[in-house]
Amino acid sequence: MKLLVLLVCLAGLASVDGGVIQFARMIKVKTGKNALAYNGYGCYCGLGGTKQPLDATDRCCHAHDCCYSKLKSSSPGCHPTLVHYTFYLQGDEIVCEPGNFCQKTACECDKAAAECFKKNLGTYKKSYSNYPNFLCKGSRPQC
Repeated sequence: MKLLVLLVCLAGLASVDGGVIQFARMIKVKTGKNALAYNGYGCYCGLGGTKQPLDATDRCCHAHDCCYSKLKSSSPGCHPTLVHYTFYLQGDEIVCEPGNFCQKTACECDKAAAECFKKNLGTYKKSYSNYPNFLCKGSRPQC
C-alpha cells in the first residue's frame, strides 16, 4: 500500500496513467480527501506494512495490500499498481468496466479500499499520519 501511495506521487510528475491514478480518483470521489492524505498513515498505508493495523482506516490499507498480493499470486505478470483500468460512477457507486482479469480485479481491489476509507472516515486520525513503522506493535494479521 505504501508503494502505491509513492507511485501516486510519482505519477503526478510523469505522464503515467496506471492503476494508481484511478485509485487516487476513487479515493477523492469517495472520501473527498486527496490520496496523499493516506501516505504514511498508520502501519499499512503507503510503502510496506508491518505489525497490527492501528485503526479501521489502517485495516483498509492492510486489506488492500492483501487484495493486491492475492491478485499478483493468482495472475503472474499482473502489476496492479501499474495496470490501466477504467471505472465510472453510477450515482455514488463505483462501477469497474470489464477488462482482462488483472484490470478488473485491480479495479475491484481499489474500489473496496476506497469504499472502506469512506466507511471509516470517522476513524481517520491526523496523529497517525507519517506514523513511524518502529512504533507498530503486535504480529501482522493474516490476509
